[in-house]
Amino acid sequence: MSSTPEDLLPSARIRLAALELFGSQGFDRTTVRQIAALAGVSPGLVIHHFGSKHDLRLACDAYACQLFDDERVFLKDSGPMPSLESWVHDHPDLQPVMTYLVQCLRGGGEMADRAYQLLCSVSEDLLTEAESQGLVRLPADREAAIALLATWSAGLQVLSDLFARRLGGRHLTDPEVMRRYAVAATELLSNGVLSPSYTETLRRVIEPSDDQESRS
Repeated sequence: MSSTPEDLLPSARIRLAALELFGSQGFDRTTVRQIAALAGVSPGLVIHHFGSKHDLRLACDAYACQLFDDERVFLKDSGPMPSLESWVHDHPDLQPVMTYLVQCLRGGGEMADRAYQLLCSVSEDLLTEAESQGLVRLPADREAAIALLATWSAGLQVLSDLFARRLGGRHLTDPEVMRRYAVAATELLSNGVLSPSYTETLRRVIEPSDDQESRS
């Protein structure tokens, strides 16, 4: 497992094992016995702590939410340039949580909806906080902008290992991969991709003026 087992209580070991197995092979293909074996406990102890596999999945959902709540605090307290390396170092369970959320998105249905809504909620909170500090500017259609950024983030998570390998790493959470990702994302979001003249051309096509509409 990703964290040192002796540093974790049995319930935390069970939850981390469930996150890793649900993320790697899906909820339906994971058994309580497999979770118990990875956590180094008995199947009965899994049921004792969580009641059922379904309730354990709900506990994994809650833990993922809590981890993102920690990220909100981390980003708020770190200023505009938080240390990504320190964030990864302080959260060894980040990778299994992200793998778990990716599996939820791939699986479709209710689990995908919960994972996507969580990403949208986190994006909205972080962007609202950053906007209040004068760090970002959002378009007039805030809802669409937040949903688009959350969707970009979700797409990156689904393709994260391919993205990481393209940059010479194994996972998105590899420090050098995260550094290159952060630099590229910062430059794209701050400087943009489109030239001012092309941006204006696109705006005229997307939102034609009344004069243009009357001539068409």
